[in-house]
Amino acid sequence: MRGAGALILLATFAMAGCQSTTGDDANAVPASTLPPGMAATATVGGGGAPTDLADLVNKPAKSAASQMTARGYASVSFQDNTAYWWNARTQVCASVVTANGKFQSIGTATARFCGQ
Repeated sequence: MRGAGALILLATFAMAGCQSTTGDDANAVPASTLPPGMAATATVGGGGAPTDLADLVNKPAKSAASQMTARGYASVSFQDNTAYWWNARTQVCASVVTANGKFQSIGTATARFCGQ
């Protein structure tokens, strides 16, 4: 399972590296593209993001992913432009949408998206 997590993390970085880095929000992911496991209010602005991750929104994906790991999250699955991260200590499944090389939004997903 550890190898699968590393592969997912590598895929996240690869996808992030292919994105535009213009820095404007014109290419932001619209709310309609949020994955089905993420509640409509599960973005930072809606208060659904895990409080320990809110500062990672709009940060470069590579450094933000390193911070996720440092904060106890493990990348467990990847679907389209969304990575699901599980924190075994807090029992939180976080969903991270990556676009334009940055963490576009972070929310809380149901545990089943993290294999729980």
